[in-house]
Amino acid sequence: MASIIRIKRSSGTAKPASLNWGEMAYVTGIGQYGGTNQYKDRVFLGDDGTNVHPVAGHYYTSMMEHTPGALNGVTNSRNSDGGIVAILDSSRKIDVWNVDNLTLDANTLSSTNTDGDIIFNPNGSGELMVPDDTKLGFGGGADGTAAADSTIEYDENGTDELRFAGANVRFAPSKVTVDNQLIVGGNSSLGNIRIEDNIIASLAGQGNKIFIDPYPDGLSNEGDVIIKGNLQVDGTTTTVNSTQTTVNDPIMMVGDTTSTRTVMTAMANGASAVVVDQVTGIAVNDTLLHSSFSASGITTVTAINTGTKTLTFQGTAVAGISTQTEITVVHATDTNTDRGLGFTYNTGIGTANSTDGFFGLDDSSIASSTAGTGNHGTHGDDSRRWTYVPDATITASVVSGTKGFLDIKGIYYQSGNFASGGVVWFDDTGLQRSTNAPQTPVITSKQVLTAITKVTLSSLSAGITVAVGDIVKQDSTGAFGVVETAVTGGNSVNLIGVEGTFNTTNNLRREGQSGAIANLSSVPGAATNVYINKPHWTSTLDGGTF
Repeated sequence: MASIIRIKRSSGTAKPASLNWGEMAYVTGIGQYGGTNQYKDRVFLGDDGTNVHPVAGHYYTSMMEHTPGALNGVTNSRNSDGGIVAILDSSRKIDVWNVDNLTLDANTLSSTNTDGDIIFNPNGSGELMVPDDTKLGFGGGADGTAAADSTIEYDENGTDELRFAGANVRFAPSKVTVDNQLIVGGNSSLGNIRIEDNIIASLAGQGNKIFIDPYPDGLSNEGDVIIKGNLQVDGTTTTVNSTQTTVNDPIMMVGDTTSTRTVMTAMANGASAVVVDQVTGIAVNDTLLHSSFSASGITTVTAINTGTKTLTFQGTAVAGISTQTEITVVHATDTNTDRGLGFTYNTGIGTANSTDGFFGLDDSSIASSTAGTGNHGTHGDDSRRWTYVPDATITASVVSGTKGFLDIKGIYYQSGNFASGGVVWFDDTGLQRSTNAPQTPVITSKQVLTAITKVTLSSLSAGITVAVGDIVKQDSTGAFGVVETAVTGGNSVNLIGVEGTFNTTNNLRREGQSGAIANLSSVPGAATNVYINKPHWTSTLDGGTF
């Protein structure tokens, strides 16, 4: 018959006060951690100092009574607090792991509290490391089974770039009162655009064009581009395709004598030449300004290489100049170029009828002229002229072509350039000048200024022969005039000094001869006014006949 071996036992809630060395005891009941039942369902063992230690019991083993590696769905109904011990399987794995508000399940790390944040904090100077060629994906689904919609990857061994793929990147306003800022140091590229320091440029091989387009559909002429502050354009051509341009400046300046150029190749200390982005508009003897050119920061251009865009200057540099540095050019040479406004218009249908016009200061055509220079020398201030050329040829800022007409209400001469009551006349250079005033006459022996009318009589009924100075008169009307150019058997004659009105009915007679010489045909325009009361100088005073 088997024997029953029993150890000390209790159905209460207290553990043994003491146990002998090696002596065991058990407290029965449903155990829990802490509280009234914190010693129930446990086995205790005494040490060599009669101290009592918990060493076993169903309270502990009930926490481990599940499949190794399994925690998901496991419960412990034995203990009142339901505690569970995680047991790894043979591969040292567990199917789910919960830490505070985090759950690690399969490939998913999630938070168990609603709207809870997941924070990765390496503490101190540590970093969160993502291996080379590993993509950080976004939008792959809550369970991580779907492919990511967007990724971030650092390709160290390939392009050595941090690459964003998939959806657009947007920096939304932050939770505070200002927007977040994207701060990028060094050289950055966005599409075909390079951004470095305060420079926005296009990448090489991309057509050397940058578009600023405020319209969302792209490359439309709609929308507004607003630039705050001053605008400086350093190119060779500025084209404005708008239909209306408004400028608040009361005075617009053209032909500014100061401009800037950008250094394209680093200039060393002691150099005597500098390579710039363009040399158009720069002339020998122009001034260059930069602290590296000389102690005074000023030097003079002595030679220009248009092929390499190199400016050779006087003296040697006292310091170097790095690339992308701007230098100032002060134009100190009379280039004999014109200043003003050129325009293009059509004279008819078709591109062949497009022509250029110009109005402004004519400087080039009188560069070597003495016309109207007065006492100012060959190229004095009063030799410059305002001009209008409706059909112009403009080459290198020099305008050529036939001058146009001026249609205005009147012209004022400045004080000192006219006499009150004087008459305008032309000198041998084409300059209009004023005669003396009527109250200050001069003694003369010939030439009197008179106003005469010129008429052309055409479609005569018969060929006539008249000499210069003959008087042709018409019956009944009394109209008459003096023959300007001799006619022999012709059917047309020019009369000057005409008085009266010719008709197409009555005969024409030559003064001093009897009988009619012809009459005018009844066709429109048989008697045409060439001009009326046009001033002329005359040396003939004719009192007429009687």
